[in-house]
Amino acid sequence: MMRGIVRVVILFTCILFMAAAADAKERIYYVGVDGLYVMQSIDEQQTKDKFTGSMDVDFDDSWGVRLNGGWVINKYFTSEAMFEYVAPFEAKTGGNKDELDVMNFTINGKFTCPAYKGKGFVPYGLLGVGIMNAYEDISYNSSTSKTSDWGASVRAGIGVDYYINACYSLKLEGAYVSGLGNLDHIRYSEIAFGAAYHF
Repeated sequence: MMRGIVRVVILFTCILFMAAAADAKERIYYVGVDGLYVMQSIDEQQTKDKFTGSMDVDFDDSWGVRLNGGWVINKYFTSEAMFEYVAPFEAKTGGNKDELDVMNFTINGKFTCPAYKGKGFVPYGLLGVGIMNAYEDISYNSSTSKTSDWGASVRAGIGVDYYINACYSLKLEGAYVSGLGNLDHIRYSEIAFGAAYHF
């Protein structure tokens, strides 16, 4: 999995440099990268049900990274694609260890307020839907259990973009993400700080 993530990051970096070399008059597209602090609110009963006896499961918070690209349709609305990887949430009890990581791809609608753009600040609200994968690796004494589940996901957030200049912006965002169907137990909140290049 890490090899795949490294390849995506390298590809994304190449795209960023190619975009930087482009001389576009209208900067209606952007690419960006965000770092995440992720606060879990996972329904841990899903994991407890995998054990035959009583088991205490308490996941820690985690971190993540995401890549995003968008198309500014007008000053009020932007269409955005986002890929997110959340490093494993961990739960340890004695010799037992549980790791659960998440990959999430969403298509977002970003509703912007241009009132403060003259000062560089653009507040926004965001709604998105997508596809999520949760991979769980449980080590219990000498036994292991590995599961990979797919399902739909939804995202809602608010944030602000700060334009350093016409080409570069910084982002601060808070969001809530939830899985659906097979993944309705996967829920987390996140704080994102990132940067984007506009072309």
